Amino acid sequence: MSRIVTFLFAIIIAVSCGSEQERKGDVFFNSGKFKEAIEAYDEFLKLNPRDIESIYNRGRSYEELGQFEVAFTDFKSVLKIDKKNTTAHLSLSKYYYRKGNYKQSLYESQKAIELNDQLAQAFFWEGRSWHQLGEFNKALISYNSTINLDKNLGEAYLYRGAINIQLKRTKRACNDFQSAENLKVEEAKTAINTYCN
Repeated sequence: MSRIVTFLFAIIIAVSCGSEQERKGDVFFNSGKFKEAIEAYDEFLKLNPRDIESIYNRGRSYEELGQFEVAFTDFKSVLKIDKKNTTAHLSLSKYYYRKGNYKQSLYESQKAIELNDQLAQAFFWEGRSWHQLGEFNKALISYNSTINLDKNLGEAYLYRGAINIQLKRTKRACNDFQSAENLKVEEAKTAINTYCN
């Protein structure tokens, strides 16, 4: 009987320490201490190697440190466990966009939208991908969807304004640039000075 009790006690301690490490990782991540967050997630994942949230958050920590290839590996690991993880698809969309692989970025953003059509960020990255691929009307639709879902995403106004410049709709573009500036998007002032004054 005492062996069983000892064994159960050991399991309780391991689980309790594990969840404490995960919480530590989240605390470090939320306070911008990404190296410490990675260490805490690593410790937690030794006991819980398939914990999706910790793998994803470790990937986000690597991303914040500019270690995009390591982050990519974690995001892909999340999808091996859960193919329908919208945040992993969204993070992969950003990763491919940074790499200049706009078709793959588009694919990942559309997977995220397919899984959750209320994610403004997914429509934003879809729009950025269409934009880079020269599909301006499709990009415009994506930016409109982004703004409908999140009126405070200033970059969507900025890039929709850029599309409107391409389509020779200067008045609409200037309204978008003004909205972007009101939302403190740095590049908006330059766009206003270039196209609207």
